[in-house]
Amino acid sequence: MYHSLRIFAYLSFLLITSMVLFSCGEKNNMLSEEDKNLSYEVLNKVMQEEEQWVKVHAAEYKLQVGLPEGVYDTFLKQLALYENQAPYRIGIWRVLAKSAPTEAERQQYIDKIIAVFNDTEASDRIHAAETLAKLGVPVSTLAKATTDKILKGEKGSLWVYTLWASMQGQEKSNNPMLEALLLGIEEEIPRLQAAYALKIEGNISEERWESLATMALDEPSSSIAKIHLLTAAYYWAGPEHQKSESYKKIEDLIFALQQSDNKGDRMALALTIAHKGDWSHQSILLGYLRNDNPIGTEINAETKASNADVMATAAFALLHMEQTTHQLSTIDWAIVLIYMLGMMVIGYIFSKKNKNEKDFLLGGGKMNPIAVGLSLFATLLSSLSYLSSPGEMIKYGPVIFSGVLAFPLIYYIVGWFLIPRFMKLKVTSAYEILEINLGVSIRLLATFFFLSLRFLWMGTIIFITVNTAIISIFGFEDSTSNIIWISFILIGVTIIYTTMGGLKAVVFTDVIQSCVLLGGALLTIVLISVYFGSATSWIPTHWLDHWGEYKWGIDARERLSIGNALLMTVIWYVASSGSDQMSIQRFLATENIQTARKTFAVSLITSFVAQFLLGLVGLAVLAYFLDNPQFLAAGESVSTHADILFPKFILVGLPIGISGLVAAGILAAAMSSLSSGLSATSSVISEDLIKRFSRKSKPKKVDQLKRIRMLSLFVGIFTLALSLLISEVEGNLYDVIVKVVNLFVSPLFVLFFMALFIPFATARGVFLGGLVSIGIAIAIAFYKFMDIEVLFITPASLFSGIAAGIVFSYIDHKFLGNQDTMQKRSEKIMGK
Repeated sequence: MYHSLRIFAYLSFLLITSMVLFSCGEKNNMLSEEDKNLSYEVLNKVMQEEEQWVKVHAAEYKLQVGLPEGVYDTFLKQLALYENQAPYRIGIWRVLAKSAPTEAERQQYIDKIIAVFNDTEASDRIHAAETLAKLGVPVSTLAKATTDKILKGEKGSLWVYTLWASMQGQEKSNNPMLEALLLGIEEEIPRLQAAYALKIEGNISEERWESLATMALDEPSSSIAKIHLLTAAYYWAGPEHQKSESYKKIEDLIFALQQSDNKGDRMALALTIAHKGDWSHQSILLGYLRNDNPIGTEINAETKASNADVMATAAFALLHMEQTTHQLSTIDWAIVLIYMLGMMVIGYIFSKKNKNEKDFLLGGGKMNPIAVGLSLFATLLSSLSYLSSPGEMIKYGPVIFSGVLAFPLIYYIVGWFLIPRFMKLKVTSAYEILEINLGVSIRLLATFFFLSLRFLWMGTIIFITVNTAIISIFGFEDSTSNIIWISFILIGVTIIYTTMGGLKAVVFTDVIQSCVLLGGALLTIVLISVYFGSATSWIPTHWLDHWGEYKWGIDARERLSIGNALLMTVIWYVASSGSDQMSIQRFLATENIQTARKTFAVSLITSFVAQFLLGLVGLAVLAYFLDNPQFLAAGESVSTHADILFPKFILVGLPIGISGLVAAGILAAAMSSLSSGLSATSSVISEDLIKRFSRKSKPKKVDQLKRIRMLSLFVGIFTLALSLLISEVEGNLYDVIVKVVNLFVSPLFVLFFMALFIPFATARGVFLGGLVSIGIAIAIAFYKFMDIEVLFITPASLFSGIAAGIVFSYIDHKFLGNQDTMQKRSEKIMGK
């Protein structure tokens, strides 16, 4: 206890000192207050004083950066003056639809635009089609007959905008506008419009980017479509393309237009800089904002309007970048670095307490059950859940969280059927149980399953933590070299304190990290509640459209239903608790069955609180970004970019210092799980592989401890290499986790279930059952076997594996004469 208090006092002192030293810090935004105020002034002035479409552009820019004041009232006045003037009426309706205070009023203006779109005699029908696309109105549903007729006709301007509008609300793996351009839109104006739509809509696959880049570079310089083709290629180039010669040529051509006398070129350049969030070109935007080099040599109505349009675009670009490219303050950085240092200090302190292998792997076998329970919770939660759970709630709704209703049943199954069997055995590795009952071959198969599971799990933790959270929060460039270095630092710090301190350090740091995790989630909810004025105003009052239809029953071909969530939760927790060395290791680290049950109860209770909080975090963050869409970058929406909204909120919505604490919480979650994975996998490799196959004499206890530490180092390095391969797996964060991390969960538990509960189980039968189980899991995850949804991997592979194991064991025992069954070995496992 004394040492624990010393550690807490040390960390508290460092934290307080850093807050005092850096108390004058601020969020590192790039736009000065003077330039920000000038941007506001320009947008307001252009909206109030300029004419028609320039006024529309300024109003839309204001709405995009969260400045709705005066927009709706201004355009109600415009409506009274120009409601019957085509095509300007379309622009008025578009702004009113975007700024309408109620959904009913928004729909009123959308209906007017649809009516013009359906009117074959309307002169502004093309403008209506463009506006419907920009508003995201699904014309394929609301104006199907008109849409179908236009898309069967000539590929002119109306065809282009109708195709763009028809893409709204549709699942698409690629942008059909690119195909349309490649297949031959020849006329200049429709070609320009298609290139513009392509740029806005995105959805350009890596494979098709080269085609777009080639087309942009080959476009004649005289073509009015060239600028939009160039900027479309520049917008959607992936990291691997940004090193190519084509990308460099495109970039040079775009920035060569900064002094062009064509307002379209200048506006396209300004929007491109905004899209990239590239502050190195801030001087270009400031020059446009201040009109330092105006378009045209004469001042007339046309040049005045053109310059006003460019100035408004520059103002929008600067404000948009200021909102979407927040950076951590010095205080935030200090807190994160102090936290990392603190973890290593803890590892060093506990390293002095480890006298032998049992101390390192099991903490001496007499650890506090509450602390161990919190450690088990932190291990099972991990940064995967911390990052993916809010995103899953945002994208698909609360169905997955209904699984917590099964926690009492899970506690009963694990506490009264599994834990007593484990605690009666005096083992270090859980897989000794399999050898006692079914022989060496099953133990080795389980070892392979476990190591595969945990290596993939740890690799996924590194990949998702770095790519989803650290790159976004810390503002690093999304490049392969940066990802490798950041991953190396993350796993390096974890290796240091884990290899020094063993399980005691793991459990102690897990307790701290559990508090940081839950505190970060709770703080997010509190701050968003303060923003909205109450703790309930951000909770949806109805089932959101993008969540899809919710269902109650169990259906393997449905991604989610209440029944599926309950079944998957029960199976995952029981299978993980009943076969995973990381769970069993913690049960064995307690004194008896009662304390082991208490450990599991603490873990479940904390998991319930955490899942409940993370679900609320998802709802709160969803409400925040629905109310503040200006914080989303171009091409982002709450449904398509659900996984990055929580990390984005950490930068955008949290005050100085708090951002660093929550960022440290995400690092804490990752390191907590990685440390447990390093400890558990090292234990299994030592007990199940090295000791079994080593021909050397039994090493001394000190040598064994040194060997375990070296194994942890090897495991960390191998995991780092594996994390680089996870990027090839498709799906949102939750899908990736299920496909990769849960692949071996059920197959591993199949072996334990057969060994503990099937009296006639044989080694050959169980071995085949395990192979069937992993085969089914792989078939579902990567080949859509029988159209079974990926989230149904654990139930499908568990039931198929158990069924196969029972059938093969029965055949092996009854018809092949194998008498070496689990029943024959039961006296050993029961201690008789």
